[in-house]
Amino acid sequence: MEPHIEKVRSYFSEMLPKEDVEDIVRAFAVRLRLKKGECLVVPGQRSTFLAFINSGSFRVHFINHKGEEITTWFSFAGMFVTDLLSYYKDCPAMYYVEALEESEVLVAQKSHLDRLYLERPEYREFGRKFAENGMVLLMERMVSLQTKSAEERYLELLARPEFMKKIPLKHLATYLGITDSSLSRIRKSIY
Repeated sequence: MEPHIEKVRSYFSEMLPKEDVEDIVRAFAVRLRLKKGECLVVPGQRSTFLAFINSGSFRVHFINHKGEEITTWFSFAGMFVTDLLSYYKDCPAMYYVEALEESEVLVAQKSHLDRLYLERPEYREFGRKFAENGMVLLMERMVSLQTKSAEERYLELLARPEFMKKIPLKHLATYLGITDSSLSRIRKSIY
């Protein structure tokens, strides 16, 4: 048994009957190791895969028309990551998916997963839940950006220690939709 697949096996075992996970676990057979700053996806590339994060963390970001980096998402060990728009629409990626630290992912091709969904109806539940969770998280983020102050959004992040431990403040600022200096002011007013 390969130890690097145990986390992905555990993930699927929680969602599916244990005896039914091996085919989908095997779909995540390709292991990639990325160095800090290395990108799993870059704009223009087609994101034809879904990556399970075995270890490490990732930042999803784009560069706006002013040349500024805007962070849209963070993903950590035990989560999945890709450029979702490219993955679902089969179009060129718009985002960078960048390792924030040395990371390891297990990759499954979308075509392989789609075939499994057809052959094994119980696996469709994963695909459905993955898409639903992504949509819920996106909607929550959108509502937060539109209805809460930057300070309120920062306070929400304080409740998530993985954000505070692994993510540089400059990336947190762009995720919150504010400048570095605004984040510094918020932090000073809180501490």
